[in-house]
Amino acid sequence: MNPMTSNPLIESYFAALAAQLSDLQQAKRDEVVRELRAHLFDRLEQINVPTDDDCRTVLKAMGTPEEIARQYRMELLLNRSAWRISPWSVLRTLFRWTLTGIQGYIVFVLAMLGYTLGASFYVTALLKPFFPHNVGVFVSEGCLNLAHFPEPPPGAEILGAYYVPVAVFVGFLFTLGTTLAIRFVVRRFGKLKQKVAGMAAAA
Repeated sequence: MNPMTSNPLIESYFAALAAQLSDLQQAKRDEVVRELRAHLFDRLEQINVPTDDDCRTVLKAMGTPEEIARQYRMELLLNRSAWRISPWSVLRTLFRWTLTGIQGYIVFVLAMLGYTLGASFYVTALLKPFFPHNVGVFVSEGCLNLAHFPEPPPGAEILGAYYVPVAVFVGFLFTLGTTLAIRFVVRRFGKLKQKVAGMAAAA
């Protein structure tokens, strides 16, 4: 039996963690505490005679109970978002992710770029019937223009009325592709217990 099993430092740490996760269901809260406790003891078992200082070092590497609880809630949000197809739901979750670090910020910016490109094609598809000479695929001397106001863009428009279905299709591809890419990234964001184990192992 690990001599640190009933160590007051450990008990105090996990009591604080349980308090931070008090909004979760009891079964889920107990599961999180149990898994993290197991990782902690696995790390301490690698030390011949663990001391209080060793315990403090591993706990510090794991992070404070507040940090662990915040990470876990974000993981829950990301996991739920990973199975949603709505761009609004994805962006709302990613915006909250930006508050936790640079990873979330980068993914949010890329998502905004993809969705903005998709929306731009939808908008031009709506404008085409009202501004047929200003919106379309205009090609001239190696240049490509999709829209130009107030004057028509230079060059010949090569799609005509077919621009509307093509623009809607391209917009759909951008929207769907961005959502699927974000879902792929989110599902590989990493489990909290794996991150904690990695931090503790590096201690």
